[in-house]
This record gives sequence, structure tokens and C-alpha cells, in this order.
Amino acid sequence: MNSISLRKRSLIILSILALIMVMCGGGATEEEATEEVVEEVVETLDSPAVTTAKSVNTDFGVTEEPCPEVIGEFPTNADQAKGCIYLGILSDYTGPYGAAGLPVEVGIRSYWAWKNLTGCLGDYCVAVREAADTGYNPQKHLEEYNAMRNDVAALALSLGTPLTLFILDELDKDNMLAAPLSWYSGWSFDAVDKGLIIEYGSTYCADGMNGLDWSLDNLPVDIKTIGIVAQQDDYGLDYAAGVKTAAAARGVEVAWEYLYAPGQFDVTQAVGLLVTKPVDAYFPAIDPGSMAQLAGGAAQNGVVPITMMATPSFSGQFVVEGSPVKDLFESGAFYISSVFAPYGGETPGHENMRNILAGAGVESTSVYIVAGWASQQHISSALEASIKGTDLTRAGIRRAAANVPVSSDGMFPSKTLGANVQTPVSVMTTPNGALPGGTAILNSGYTGPTGEGYDWSGGPCS
Repeated sequence: MNSISLRKRSLIILSILALIMVMCGGGATEEEATEEVVEEVVETLDSPAVTTAKSVNTDFGVTEEPCPEVIGEFPTNADQAKGCIYLGILSDYTGPYGAAGLPVEVGIRSYWAWKNLTGCLGDYCVAVREAADTGYNPQKHLEEYNAMRNDVAALALSLGTPLTLFILDELDKDNMLAAPLSWYSGWSFDAVDKGLIIEYGSTYCADGMNGLDWSLDNLPVDIKTIGIVAQQDDYGLDYAAGVKTAAAARGVEVAWEYLYAPGQFDVTQAVGLLVTKPVDAYFPAIDPGSMAQLAGGAAQNGVVPITMMATPSFSGQFVVEGSPVKDLFESGAFYISSVFAPYGGETPGHENMRNILAGAGVESTSVYIVAGWASQQHISSALEASIKGTDLTRAGIRRAAANVPVSSDGMFPSKTLGANVQTPVSVMTTPNGALPGGTAILNSGYTGPTGEGYDWSGGPCS
């Protein structure tokens, strides 16, 4: 990332944190000292009890010293009378998902700045170390992880399904919990993610199923044949598996699939399939840059079929004023089967997030701000459980996360981590540049007949 973009990123996040301080009264308030009498209980990390730990074991990424007031150029808003839990970020600012990098970081840093100003986590506040740009390159992802592995208690972000899978064995060695920017169905199963990846929202597989079911039952188009365009990894293949499962259940023909290795998208070949082998609808699970090229190229050839995108395929930048593809994406042919409600979602969690960020001067209302903010609520629950269990070591955090209830004020369905069960509830949206995040919500909690009848306990879809 060049110095100009770094400075812009810093200014954006600084403005958010300054606003949070104003909205929360300028700083953390002293809590009244209270004496609580509790029954003596046997406390385990698998089922943390309600007592407050007198002494907490710690190791990597946790200090009794307070968090720095500023990391890089970013204020932490940490209470200087409390210890510090450090988190890391492995993101993408320069690769195919670079448009997600800043919004998700904004969401993460904003959440912890707010959390620190509203009491922290018991005797510890949280600081997010400077983000690493891995450029959506697995080897770079591993390299940057190695550089931070001894300095953080958990990862606030590991962006990308194939990248997170690539470093999973190293996370396992380190007992390193991570929140992904990924909705691979495998994250719901300990046999796949070793109990280390904090799942939130729906999954690509469920969104593929729900996307086809919803299209068949709600759009005034007779969909008999479909195509699939997908990255050939556990992002694209997971979405494609869901689409194909629904197609088999509903009697829809999959006329063709275009699968490609990440970074090897051939727009000519993909557009050629749409033009020479017309279908009633197609289902892309690709990166936003490839999506814009594909839709635009097909439209130039007079082909605009129903398009049901996986969440990472769409960018709100498609429908901002001046975008060359704005009219195309707002034409009524494009939809997103989303893993959770966008920035304008009507939940208490969305409202609280918007209130905290309101007036910060941030133009973006990206869905990735929502992902960053809400995913940290699940990380927070795991950290709080480990503190109550008196073990804030990485092994303790891992054990606590194996059986902890998580909630996000309605932003995602409440669940228990480690339950080996997926949440097949998608949010159906359509591009609309007049609304926050560039999408309009058509159904805020949809599970189609295929998803309702599917055995979600059987493991990942791909």
C-alpha cells in the first residue's frame, strides 16, 4: 500500500475513534466498586461459570501493562489502569479483495474502541496491532502470520477462505483463534477448523441453496437452466455446491460451470459461455473486479440474465454515482444472497453500530464494516469466557471458544460456538445505490425449502 492510501486509512479511522470518544462521553468512566458474594462453583473452560476470576493465567499477546494509547496512528481508547489483550489483522489491501480491507478494519477498530470506552473486558482492554497486507496471497499470509504470531492472543481477522485454510496448521500449533472474512461451510465443524475459526452469519453453501430457491419462488422469470461461475477453492466451490444441491432438488438444469484458479479469471471465456450458451440465470462466486468485467462484458453482447451473486462478488462501488456499471447492476436483473444484513439492517446491533459511526465523515457504508464490527462480538464472547475461566492463555481462549454462546444484538442469529451446526439463514438483497451499502433488503431472514430439508450436521458442502 502506498503512503497516500496509508494516510487516508489513518485519517478515516482516526475520525471514527474521535467520534466514539465524543459519543461515549470522552473516555471510560470509573465503575463503582461492589462486593459480590457468590457460591463456590467448579469452573471449567468448556462451560465458564459466572464468577469473576481473582487471578488469570496469561501468555502470548496479553500483558498486565496497559494497552498503548495509540498504535500506529490509531487511538485504542484503552483504560490505562487495566491490562491489555492484543489482536492481529491479516487482510488484503492490494489484492482482488482490496476493497474489503479498509471497511473491515474500520469495523474491527471501531468495535474495540467502543468496547474499551464502555468498560473493556473486566481487567483487560483490547488493542488491535497494525494490520498486515497479505494481498490475497497464501504464502504472504503465512509470512505475515509468522511475523505476528508471538505478539497476539488471537486474530481479529484472517481474510480469505483459501488463505485461512493455508495457515490453519500453524494456527493449530499456536492455539490461535481467528475471525475470518470468509463464510466457508467448513468453519462450522471442528473436524475441519480444529475449533479455531469463529464462524458468524450464514455460509456460502447455504446462500447458494437459498439464492436459487428464492429466485424460483419470488422472481417473475421461469428459471429452467442456470450457469455457475466460481473460484475453484473453498469459497467458490462451497457456493456452487449449494446451488447444485438446490438445482437437483428443484429440477433445474445446470447447463455449464466455469471454474478458475484464484487470480486466473478469464473474462473472455466466462462471457463467451454466457453469450454462446444462454441460461435463465447464473450464480457467480468470484471477486468484485471479475464480477464487474463479467457483467459488463455480457451486457455489451446484449446478455443480461438473472444474476444471483455470493456476498464477496458484489461491491457497493458498483452503484455509486458515476460508476460505469451503476445502471446495469440496478437494472433489476442482479441480486445478492447475503450471509448477513448489510449496513442498513434493521436489528438493534445494526442500529447501535450506525449510531456509533454516525457523523464520522466516513463515506463507506460497506457490508464489510458490518462484518468487522459484528465478528468481534463473537471474539469478545470467547475472550470474556476465558477470563471467567481464569485462563487467558491462547490454549484457554481456544477451550473457552469450544462451547460459548455468542450474540450480536440480532446482527447474526445467536448460537453456541463449537456446536457443529450451520445457520442456513440468508438475507436476500438487490443493488440500490440510494441506500446504505448499495443494497436494498428484500428478505431479512430467508431459508428456502432445500435448506430446510438439508442435513446441516453432515459436514461442509465442498
